[in-house]
Amino acid sequence: MAPTSPLQSLNFMIRLSLVKERLAALRRRLLGSPSAPLPGVTLDEALPWLESETGFPRLRLEAHPLVTVIIPAHGELPMTLRCLHAIARAEAGLPFEVIVVDDASEPSLSDALAAVSGLRVIRLTEHQGFVGAVNRGAEAARGSALLFLNNDTFVCSGWIDALQARLSRRGVGMVGGLLVSPDGGVQEAGGIIWRDGSATNYGRGRHPDDPAVSHVREVDYCSGACLMIEKDLFRDLGGFDVAFAPGYYEDVDLAFKVRQAGLRVEYEPRARVYHVEGGTAGLDTEVGMKRFQTRNRELFVESWREELGAQPRRETSADEAREHGLRKGCLVVDRQMPTPGRDAGSERLVRMLVELRRIGWRVTFAAYDLEDRADQRRTLEAMGIEVLRSPHVQSLARYVREQGRAFDCVILARVGVARRLIGPVRKHCPGASVIFDTVDLRSLRQSREAELTGDAKGQKAAEQSRKHELAVVGEVDATLVTSPVERDYLSRQDRTATITVVPTYYQSVRPVMQFERRSGALFVGGFRHRPNLDGILWFLDEILPRVQLLVAGFQVHIVGEQPPQELTRRASSEVHVHGQVPDLTSLFEQVRMSIAPLRFGAGLKGKVHHSLARGLPCVATPVAAEGLGLMPNLHAVLAERPSDFAEGMARLNSDRDLWQRVSIEGRAHVEHYFSDSAFSAGLGAALSARRPE
Repeated sequence: MAPTSPLQSLNFMIRLSLVKERLAALRRRLLGSPSAPLPGVTLDEALPWLESETGFPRLRLEAHPLVTVIIPAHGELPMTLRCLHAIARAEAGLPFEVIVVDDASEPSLSDALAAVSGLRVIRLTEHQGFVGAVNRGAEAARGSALLFLNNDTFVCSGWIDALQARLSRRGVGMVGGLLVSPDGGVQEAGGIIWRDGSATNYGRGRHPDDPAVSHVREVDYCSGACLMIEKDLFRDLGGFDVAFAPGYYEDVDLAFKVRQAGLRVEYEPRARVYHVEGGTAGLDTEVGMKRFQTRNRELFVESWREELGAQPRRETSADEAREHGLRKGCLVVDRQMPTPGRDAGSERLVRMLVELRRIGWRVTFAAYDLEDRADQRRTLEAMGIEVLRSPHVQSLARYVREQGRAFDCVILARVGVARRLIGPVRKHCPGASVIFDTVDLRSLRQSREAELTGDAKGQKAAEQSRKHELAVVGEVDATLVTSPVERDYLSRQDRTATITVVPTYYQSVRPVMQFERRSGALFVGGFRHRPNLDGILWFLDEILPRVQLLVAGFQVHIVGEQPPQELTRRASSEVHVHGQVPDLTSLFEQVRMSIAPLRFGAGLKGKVHHSLARGLPCVATPVAAEGLGLMPNLHAVLAERPSDFAEGMARLNSDRDLWQRVSIEGRAHVEHYFSDSAFSAGLGAALSARRPE
């Protein structure tokens, strides 16, 4: 009960403050984030502040809710209040309302719940069970989406936003969350329906951060304990079928109707909800509400007998059956987690993963070091990609040995990764085609650098890299390169190899700002990559002084991860070293040109490609423009010597007609030759390749 005297109020506030402090410390220790869900934390640890003395919860009363949360309740006032407390305290960015349907409770819940501000309560005069209660709640809903929630649940921060964001995606008809048991383990990460009509809660007992359950998936059904669907679709499908009243299998039946309507049922792991399984209905299937589970399964089988013929057989393992709608699986391994926006290789890798998903493959990604970069990993998981990582996977070689037969294709990116894994992959993935993605040819890059600097040791290293690359090329079914130059280079050395060009792809964007409102130049490149650091230092020492003689006060913006001291100490009022910039849009719209002063390298240069796709004219060396097929002064300004590079920049800076022509033609060239369809065709050809025996 709420405090009633000043002394009680003071004591209550002190205790509440201590509890909040303890909970915040627990969250920081476990996740490093005070507002994140609590994976692996028991319900007892997560609920210390929900004591009777905290009083009644306060909910927001929204005039125009986007979502209506519908909670059926038959008695169990403390459990219902705990559920409402959690909803009130969980962070949410969208407007929602909460309806509790009092299913003819005796004594009535309605009188007690009247003290909960912001709550709508509907009292039924006759007990109708789950199906009747939630259908009645749906009739009264004002939100455009319905979220059915058991009263024996405890929601975590961000749950409702995650569900609504997933439901709003094209083709999605119904969404369920990750149900966590009171002991902190997974209770359900989406459900599997077997051919005999029986059901399995996938992931039971796993840690909520296990890669198998932490990515978005299409599923057979999601439990009605936490389920979201658009109100109009729910009504069009007739709501929960009253034939399954009072409850059980009504959620499975609805999921099958959603798929029959041509929509997907998806599982959203970011919506984490503790569920006290059996908290309302018990666990004994012989008595009470639970006895309807067996009866309703028989009814479900009779209704969906034809559709059940396409479901997996009961003897199939749950891991094999969890995405049975996707017939092929691909394992992709790169050196590290992709960082889109920071380097062209990451942009290309993510595009490849997306394309594999688009054509209907199960996709598993692993960084060779198995490091977990949470932000990047969650981005991939939201795309439906399983991401292997430590501590859940300790060794990729062991993983391949244990799981290799599940994959129809393995893509190994970069020669270092490919050399280490080609043996285990060939041995333990016997039915898989194996693809080597060079990303860029290390030997070509090293050879050019050694030739430029006259480094004999560097030339030997380049030769060693060439041998390693060719050895891998000789072992795989297909090799991916980013440009025709690299394709021809490899083909001359191994005429039996299948070499496919799969370039970096950037979405074309029409520039907003015009010539007159722009000034200066932009360089983008990560400085752990040697060609970038060499190129920008060469530009600052040899080219920029010439530019400033031609264009007074010319400004240069330098963007890239981990700029070293030898670069940052060159910063001035005209040289701006920004470091890493998460979103380059404002800089792309601010400057008059980009620069790519690379003296060596290999592969398709993302900095040039990205600039042209944005309609931003680029001044580049021939090495930087390699593989793009650019015509000088039409698609880009090309120059090799410092004096020519500076003159090209000055000309582009002052000649509006040249700027306009290069902006339009460069973007059109990228759209035509490096389109989405070209990327898809190149990858598709590689996926179907098999090296002759």
